[in-house]
Amino acid sequence: MLKFYLSSALIISTYLLMSMNVAAQPIPVNLPSIRAGLSGFWFNPDQPAHGVQLEILNNGRALVSWYTYSRNGAPLWLIGEGVVEGNQIKSELLTFTGGRPPAHWNDGAASSKIWGSVTLTIQGCLQGVLNWTSADPDFGHGELPLTRLTTLQGTNCFAEEQFSQQFIYSFERGAVGFTPVFADLPADYDPNSYELDFRHEQLPAPLWGYSGLRLTGHNRSDDLAMLIKSPIRGLQPSTVYRVEIDAEIASNVPQGCIGVGGSPGEGVYVKLGAVGIEPNAVIDSSDNWLRLNIDYGNQSESGAHARVVGNLANSQQCDAGANVLWELKRVSTEGQKIFAQTDENGTLWVFAGTDSAFEGLTQYYLTTLRIRVESKEPSLP
Repeated sequence: MLKFYLSSALIISTYLLMSMNVAAQPIPVNLPSIRAGLSGFWFNPDQPAHGVQLEILNNGRALVSWYTYSRNGAPLWLIGEGVVEGNQIKSELLTFTGGRPPAHWNDGAASSKIWGSVTLTIQGCLQGVLNWTSADPDFGHGELPLTRLTTLQGTNCFAEEQFSQQFIYSFERGAVGFTPVFADLPADYDPNSYELDFRHEQLPAPLWGYSGLRLTGHNRSDDLAMLIKSPIRGLQPSTVYRVEIDAEIASNVPQGCIGVGGSPGEGVYVKLGAVGIEPNAVIDSSDNWLRLNIDYGNQSESGAHARVVGNLANSQQCDAGANVLWELKRVSTEGQKIFAQTDENGTLWVFAGTDSAFEGLTQYYLTTLRIRVESKEPSLP
């Protein structure tokens, strides 16, 4: 049983009241195992002002917090630490009374008592059902279908079920073998004009607690590609793998800005991919330009080896002016099929970068890459 008093609550109303249009997802055939990837906030779209915060802990335990209301409309916080059993989480929940604001805490006498018990049945990455039993006559016995509203950064609830190998690259301490590639520019480009740069450094404020790989380039050619690449070795040789890639990037480019050739945010497309040969910029003899030797796609279009997963625009608006801050942003190929064949040595090359239509200076950071691979079975599409 949980042994603490609740002195503050998670503020969730903004997410809840904006989430009426969360789409229902099909229940997968193979249910996900209950791991950290299922942590987050769960709610019912038809009742968007309350929900369940779920945190998966070590040792087959889980923290369940249900933020709901009493019959008279007063906020009711129910918290418990339960056990994981198969695809269910079972927990007693406590209710708390007698608390006061922090400055006047000693004026009260906080206490807790058992409210009842809940069983949260996980039906998929985005679906579940909450069943409860309570001595409170306003609740009694009941059931509430739930949809997941939020996910934890860097988690994927189906990773263990779908992919047997995972590779995580953190750029906190260095480039860990990743090198840059710049393409779609003249072979004899003017370095002072294109301002190409790649380096590992601490991120700007307010993200100074992070470090990452910075890519910089001035798009003078209407189509500048900037990416980082690295080999994954030790896989099966000459084998087709299904690949999924997540990336965390940092951008200070707001939404809705207008730029030459395209928006500096929405006009700079983020791409992730994998291929069996080393991605390089090679000279095209027809025009003496540096072109990629892989199918990277063209700007907003995916290629055979790369998928468009978003753009550089962050969550802020262009009218914020000089007050736009650097933000972290997660992008993923999840839901987009990538198949790549290793070479005869079992090497697969992965890459992450941008393809720009914005004819100006672009600068961003890559902080983390997560790559998941699984050898392609004959039955897979």
